[in-house]
This record gives sequence, structure tokens and C-alpha cells, in this order.
Amino acid sequence: GQRSARLAASETPLQGIAAGFHLLVEKPVASDASGIAALARAAHEAQRHVYVGCCLRFHASLLLFREWLPRIGKVHDVRIECQSYLPNWRPDTDHRVSYSARRDEGGVLRDLIHEIDYASWLFGAPTAVSARLANTGRLGIDAEEAADLVWETPNGTVVSIRLDYLTRPSRRFMRASGVLGTLAIDLVRNRVDLECVDETALTSELEQPRDRMMAEQASSFLGAVGGEDHGDLATLDDGAWALAICDAARLSSETGRPTQVRDWRGS
Repeated sequence: GQRSARLAASETPLQGIAAGFHLLVEKPVASDASGIAALARAAHEAQRHVYVGCCLRFHASLLLFREWLPRIGKVHDVRIECQSYLPNWRPDTDHRVSYSARRDEGGVLRDLIHEIDYASWLFGAPTAVSARLANTGRLGIDAEEAADLVWETPNGTVVSIRLDYLTRPSRRFMRASGVLGTLAIDLVRNRVDLECVDETALTSELEQPRDRMMAEQASSFLGAVGGEDHGDLATLDDGAWALAICDAARLSSETGRPTQVRDWRGS
């Protein structure tokens, strides 16, 4: 029968492939896009499927946002904000010694890559990105505390994203503006608001325990490796492209110029 697994923290994806498993791997899979190439080769040779745990794709409010999105017509502008205070993430642990604090392992781009994933999933991935990364020194960590990214999708939609570890209270928000109206989601309050030029106005507040969201993702994973792939999971390719966007954002911040998103398979 099919063998599938969600890996324990002590295991590596390559070990899972070698053991014959299909995998659901925690995001962001690797520290940069080049780190995914070996896993992709191993999975291809072993004919195993690898998916990435981008669980917000199974968030009830985000799924409703996706369902209502066509109502606002062609989208020209998207604003995403994911801001919180790192010391509050794990109150019993010194944030300065967590993985989030380490330059080569943490930082908001990797920690909050969910936003980059769902922006690409909903609106299309960019070919280039402009970004500014910052470390204010307030948190005493080596990794970036904040990142601002801007890109244009193949359809001409301009996407801007703000990620940071500095903000209280927490915000997780997206607004899409289209020719027929505006659609907004507050992922902290689980609220979706639609306003259209035909005077349609809808509001929905959906309760979904985190355990339910994770269970939906796990169920989809088991179905996919059993031959019923509904296209809702983040594939290894999706995860790699999200990392490639992060890589381009770092380089853009260093050079002060827009940077091409490299095809990770050529890394």
C-alpha cells in the first residue's frame, strides 16, 4: 500500500524518501531554494510525492476569500500585512535563542512564508520582486525583523506585503481591490468582508479551531497520495518557488534594485 508520513522534527525529508514514504514537510522545507534540489531529485527517482505544510490553504476564512474573489472582477491591487511581536510567540522561551532569531534559519521571510505562498496561490507568482529587509536591533536577534515586498503578477496585479516581528497587537490581513469591488480578510478575527459596486455587501465570520485546519490538510494529503489530488495542497514546487521569492527579496534588499526570481530547478 501507499506509505505516507508527516516527519518528526528529528527526521529529514531525504530520510523519509529513502524509507519509501510520501511526505508532508513543514514549511519552509529549506533555508533557501537551492536546498530543495536534492530532495526533488530523490523524490522523482523514488516516485514519491512531497507536499509542503502551508496549512493556511485550509483556513476556512481564506477558502471563503478565495471563493468570493471572482466577484470583484479583475484585481489590480493586493495588500497583505502579517505583523506580530516575536517575544510573545513562545512566552516561556527566550526568543533570542530560538530558530527565528538565527540569520541562516529564521527571520520573517521564512517564518511568515505562508503569506508569500497564499499570495502566489491566489494571484500568481512574480518573475521579479523589490524588497527591503530591516533589523532595528529592538529584539536582539541576528535575523531580519521586518520585510516589505512588492511585485507584479503575470496578470498585472500589484502585490505588496508587510511582514514583521515588531507589532502589537498582532495583525494578519489581506485586501484585494478589483474593478467590481473590494474583498478583505482579517485572519486574526476570522472575518471576510466583500463590497461591490452593485451595492452587494457581505460579511462572514467563521470559527475554525487550528486542529481542524491541520486535520483538513492531513486528510487532503492522505487523499492525494492515494490518488485523489484536489490541487489544494502546496506542492514541493510551490514551496520551492516561495523560497525563491524570499531569496530574490534578500538580494533586492542588498542591492536596492528589483531582482529576478530564479528558477529554483536551475539553482
